[in-house]
Amino acid sequence: MSNMFQKIAEMVVQKKNTVLVTVIDNTGSTPREKGSRMLVGERGRIAGTIGGGTVEFMAEELAKICVTEKKSCTKSYNLAPNEVADLGMICGGSVVVLFQYLSYELPHLGEMCQEISSYMIQNRNFYVLSSLSETQTVPFVLRNEKTEDFEEEKYFIEEFVAAGKVYIFGGGHVAQALVPILHGLDFYPVVLEDRADFLTADLFPLAKERILVDFKNMQGMIQITDKDYAIVITRCHQFDYDLEKQLLATPAYYIGVMGSKHKAATQKGMLREAGYSKQEINRLHMPIGIKIKAETLAELAISISAELVMKRAEKPEEKK
Repeated sequence: MSNMFQKIAEMVVQKKNTVLVTVIDNTGSTPREKGSRMLVGERGRIAGTIGGGTVEFMAEELAKICVTEKKSCTKSYNLAPNEVADLGMICGGSVVVLFQYLSYELPHLGEMCQEISSYMIQNRNFYVLSSLSETQTVPFVLRNEKTEDFEEEKYFIEEFVAAGKVYIFGGGHVAQALVPILHGLDFYPVVLEDRADFLTADLFPLAKERILVDFKNMQGMIQITDKDYAIVITRCHQFDYDLEKQLLATPAYYIGVMGSKHKAATQKGMLREAGYSKQEINRLHMPIGIKIKAETLAELAISISAELVMKRAEKPEEKK
């Protein structure tokens, strides 16, 4: 989503008018949920999607008209069963779509979109208010917190929740394949290593943070919260075991450890001997990843990423 606001800022620089198409309400079974966005220029879609299919096609055509006529509007698309055939859709439900005309000449539009994009990159909690007025002069309002002066009848209010960080312990080949995928899935990957040579920007250009740590003693070096994920893929079984014990002392939402079934059984046995309860040991997802018979580095990265996507979807605060 940060790309969307960045793209608007780029269109402002290029002196091109656009329309931001946003799903502001939905009921029943629909392709995308509230907050789904698509940016459209005079020639068609520039970025984003509101679900594809006939509804997106119709929305894109209306958006092109809005660009030409320099207007904003809202439109409902009914996907109820008795009208599904007319729209060429197989799912029921309905969506309400906001079409915001964005003139490149609107004061401070580019700066506002850059600031929103910056907040996303910084992984901050904030609110974006999109004007529902068809004659708006200020399309967006950025707020750091929800206050009583929010006027819901005038704005579509969207809360952006900071993504939990994904702490990746180990900067080897699997981590190098994993970080780009996590970045593309809107996670916040942080790579931790005890070797500076494995923490370079060349190896991890898309990592949000790169931290040099002591795997045997992380205390005070990072603060893992109950929103965060931890992935243990170091070069050494002993390091993995040391990290497992330290991570079990944190409220981490998810802890995954890479390795074979034999390694998992061995390390779980060591934890039991060390006095850890079954409930504590069961917090470890080991071996890590969705079972897709992964063999290559890319396949392993996809397997791990898929498990994180599933776990993220299960987090109540991240369900939009």
